[in-house]
Amino acid sequence: MQGRNDSTSNVTRSSDHATLTINIEGPYFPLAKFRRALDSFIDLLTEIDKETSENGDLTVEWAISSIETGSIHITAVANPVNEEIHQSRPSQVIETITHGIDQLQESPVIPTGFSEAALKHTKTFSELVDPDDFAEIRLRSNGWTTNIAPRLAGNVDEITKTTQKFYGSIEGTLVSISVAARQVLGIRSSIEGRTIRCYFKDELFEVAKEALGRRVYVFGIIRQRQHGPKINIQVDELRILPSENDMPSVSDILAKLRGG
Repeated sequence: MQGRNDSTSNVTRSSDHATLTINIEGPYFPLAKFRRALDSFIDLLTEIDKETSENGDLTVEWAISSIETGSIHITAVANPVNEEIHQSRPSQVIETITHGIDQLQESPVIPTGFSEAALKHTKTFSELVDPDDFAEIRLRSNGWTTNIAPRLAGNVDEITKTTQKFYGSIEGTLVSISVAARQVLGIRSSIEGRTIRCYFKDELFEVAKEALGRRVYVFGIIRQRQHGPKINIQVDELRILPSENDMPSVSDILAKLRGG
């Protein structure tokens, strides 16, 4: 792999504090395994960004700032998509990733900001560790560093194998509609602090289109991790709610009660 010693752009220099590096050491580097590692690295960065952003949108653009010679060392630098709106997002996303990986290394507890997809991408690093080729996979950022341990995969398995299903409801803002593979809504729940996948039937499609960008209520079968967050919901009912600005204030409600 060729070294990169040329100068970087001003944008890259200005965001040097928001970087994450993956180091892979070992006696042999199968291309297929490297591709899995790189795909999981990229997917983890983007998944955490979407999962923790206000509306489930991407707020950070990632660029490669350096590729070192010898073993595999790739540094990704985070730049805000919009400097005015998302200035603090790069460091927030990096902090969520580093804290989450530390937590998954220690115990089978779902870290804040980690979706089911993020857990899967993180587990891949642990599955790739093998003394015959990828003997060590290490992540580092601003003084933080961790060697991915085989037990991380076991902790993720422990999290994902225990789920429960029950009827319930979710309220939030409908931020996305997808019909690519399976019809699914993305509802941003203020209570959960994340976007929840909501599978819906054909007859709810027109209501869903009208509700895009608005507050909604959905009812159906919820799948949830035991002692963890909601994973998804199979929607039976979808209703549009009044916007928060149209809701009566506490003083309005009290005044109405006093007036009989």
